[in-house]
Amino acid sequence: MLRNKGKAMGFLGALGAVALVLALYVPGFAQANGAKTLTILHTNDTHSAMLPFGHPALPGPFAGLKGIPGAGSGPGAMSAGRAADVRETGGIARMATLIKGLRAGNQNVLALHAGDVFVGSFEFNKYLGYPELKIMESLYDAMTLGNHEFDLGVDTLAGILGGQIAGGPPVTLPLLCANMRLDDTFLAGIVQKSIIKDVGGVKVGIFGMTTEDEQNYSAEMIARFSGDPFTVAGTQAHMLRLAGCEVVVCLSHMGTAADLMGLADNVPGIDIIVGGHSHDLFDEAIERGGKIVVQAGSHGRFLGQLRINYTPGVGVSLVDWRLHAVDSHVKPDPPLQARLNVLRAGIVQDPRFGPVYSRLVALVGKDIDKDWPATGPNRDTPLGNLVTDAMKWAVEQAGFEVDCALDALGFVAYGIPAGKVVGNDVLRAVPYGYDPVSGLGFKLLVVPMPGMLILGGLEYSTSYVEYMSDLSIQASGMTYAYDSSRVPQMFGGPGRLEPMSVMIDGEYVAANLDKPYMVVMTEQVFKFLQAIVASQGIELVSFPTGILEYNAVRDYMRSLRHVVYESEGRVRDIR
Repeated sequence: MLRNKGKAMGFLGALGAVALVLALYVPGFAQANGAKTLTILHTNDTHSAMLPFGHPALPGPFAGLKGIPGAGSGPGAMSAGRAADVRETGGIARMATLIKGLRAGNQNVLALHAGDVFVGSFEFNKYLGYPELKIMESLYDAMTLGNHEFDLGVDTLAGILGGQIAGGPPVTLPLLCANMRLDDTFLAGIVQKSIIKDVGGVKVGIFGMTTEDEQNYSAEMIARFSGDPFTVAGTQAHMLRLAGCEVVVCLSHMGTAADLMGLADNVPGIDIIVGGHSHDLFDEAIERGGKIVVQAGSHGRFLGQLRINYTPGVGVSLVDWRLHAVDSHVKPDPPLQARLNVLRAGIVQDPRFGPVYSRLVALVGKDIDKDWPATGPNRDTPLGNLVTDAMKWAVEQAGFEVDCALDALGFVAYGIPAGKVVGNDVLRAVPYGYDPVSGLGFKLLVVPMPGMLILGGLEYSTSYVEYMSDLSIQASGMTYAYDSSRVPQMFGGPGRLEPMSVMIDGEYVAANLDKPYMVVMTEQVFKFLQAIVASQGIELVSFPTGILEYNAVRDYMRSLRHVVYESEGRVRDIR
């Protein structure tokens, strides 16, 4: 089903109100005669990867090493048997060539983006997404807003879309989001819930949905959720049917789990779900609940092409679905490439950044994958181990005494590929947050945490592991084990964490429940943890280090020079 499975996002408790929409669906009646074939081109989670990934071969003794076969969130181009392959992958200039070519070679074409254009590269940190959205105007028919579009707040997003921040014309690409209340903001009139397009005489309704997983948002944005998302989706589909739409597309940034078990299984009126958020690269289109579900990975490395037949009185049927690799076999669009060269030069000339596309950081022997191994008990990941080791190392280098470092898997983004690694590769691994002074992301904090709170946090993080990996805790200086076959404490069970497995610096935490351990974490993990414990009347304190997460990882890799990281069993599922 999925070629590369990224983060599987949760939506627990969100299906409770779905029954309310079941009575709303009234089938639309087609007016056209005869079947028509429609083509839907789609991408998702491009994360400002405007420039291609290019990873020169390793020198000397590393020259024969290969990427990890089937690396889940590492570059799809670095697969088994392709040692020292220097092909470039991705890049919006190549994507433009593909979209334009497929539009010219097919009739009745829609091009859709399923969200998360923002955050993930120096291109975003310099230009805040504006040039990319302006380029997308000529390529796409609509885009749904992803959670990262809201990272800088509603007012900043409005300033970007309106052109005020960049000093240019407004973005005219149709932007969709049905399950956020935005009418009282500057986004009113800019962001729509749905649009209707005439595609070769077929009336196609498209509505947008974004994830409501709270760990992805500020408190301000959480307050803007407009209720049960599947009820909202059912209402939107019903309204589009009443408007005479013969084909209804949900442009979803909710993740594959929600797309299948929520939208496909429970929401009537939808024909096609074009997905995003979970970074899943499908092997084939999924037909489920009378709907067609597709997703095309992440970072613009693939373009999906879905062809369907619409037959009046019958509805939608799948013709075929395929992926187009966006790599060096595709020639970049020349005028667009010239624009990108100017943007890249602006980044390199910015004193905050410098030669982040060319200056060597380290040599990496094989892909440092974001995901844990597909088989076996290990639930630590190569990237999680690298990042937490770097956090602990950097803080200790600055003179702080710490016991361990923790990070949530959802706050690292993209594996670091084998080869010569540069700054942009590091930022793609830890891209989240935005500090306007440095142009980088999260800062590191030292937080005193009693042993009892650490055990409670680990039990909480393992409670959802079968639904999402985002909350999985990665660690340096700490090891632990859990049993995912057991019922979590929060659901009335005995709990999943093995308390006597939790060790920090060789010490059993369960024997020191009141001891305050000094824990390194990012400011975002601290905010999320603080929000959880605040309901129990607990207030955490933190000590700023002034160290940026990006700098910590970059400088740690430089100190190693030759970097090889694997899953070590720091975290284990002993079911």
